[in-house]
Amino acid sequence: MSDNKWRFAKASVIGLSHINQNTICQDRLACKIIETIEGEVLVAVIGDGAGSTSEGQTGAEIACETFVGQITSFLNSPNASVKSLNEDFAKHWISHFQRKIEQKAFEKKKELREFATTLVGAVIGKNNAVFYQIGDGGAVFSTSGKPKSYKFAVEPEDSEYVNMTDFITDETAFDCLKFNLIEESVEDLILFSDGIYTVAVDYRSNQPHEPFLMPMIAPLRNKMEVNGLNEKLESFLASPKLNEKTDDDKTIILASRAGLSEKTGR
Repeated sequence: MSDNKWRFAKASVIGLSHINQNTICQDRLACKIIETIEGEVLVAVIGDGAGSTSEGQTGAEIACETFVGQITSFLNSPNASVKSLNEDFAKHWISHFQRKIEQKAFEKKKELREFATTLVGAVIGKNNAVFYQIGDGGAVFSTSGKPKSYKFAVEPEDSEYVNMTDFITDETAFDCLKFNLIEESVEDLILFSDGIYTVAVDYRSNQPHEPFLMPMIAPLRNKMEVNGLNEKLESFLASPKLNEKTDDDKTIILASRAGLSEKTGR
C-alpha cells in the first residue's frame, strides 16, 4: 500500500431514550493522527457512559482523554512503537484513568459507580494495529476494503444477562480487558458504541454487517470530499429509520487510508 494519509469522520448523537428522560448524550469519542518515527499513527476511541448513572458522560470523556493522552505520550517517547502497546501498557493507562476518576468522584462527592463507562479503542500504525475493549461496543477493521474482509478486532460476546456489561471504572477492569494485536496493514477502521450494535452486526453469522458498514466508509475509501461528512453522519444516526431500531445513544468513528483501487474500480 502506498503512503496514503488517514481520512476519518465521526459522529455522536443522543438516543430517544435519553431525550425522553430529559438527559444528555453519554457517549464520548476522540480521534487523532500522531506523527511518529514510524510514520502516521491513528488513535481512535469511544466511551459509552452507563445510562443508569449521573456522570457516565464525564467518565466517558475522561476515559477518551486519558486513552489518547497516554498513547500519544508513549508514542512520542524514544524507541516506542505501536507493537509495544501491549496488555501491560493497557494496565498502566487504565490505572491512570481510575486514579483520575477517583479524584473526580471525590471532588463531586459522588460514588465511583456514577462515572461508569465502557471503552473501545484502536491504535493503528503502518504495519501493526492494537485494539483494546472493556464492555460493549465494537471495533471492526479491514486490510483491503473488499467484501467479506471486515472483521471484529475483538470477537463480540453474548452477555448472559440483557443490558449487563463491564466498565473501565470497575475494580475488575484489568481482568475484563480484551486486547488484540493485528500484525497486518489495516486500511479501514470502524468503531461504534453499543447503540449501533443492532444494525452493525449480522446476528446470523456474528460478523460485521457489511451492507450497513461498507456504504458508510465508502466516501473515505474513495477519497471523496470529507467536508460535511460528519454532519451527514449525525443526520443519519438521528434519522427516524435508525431510531426505529435503537433508542440508545449512537456513536461511530470511520477511518480509511485506502487509495483509489484500479482493480475494484474505486
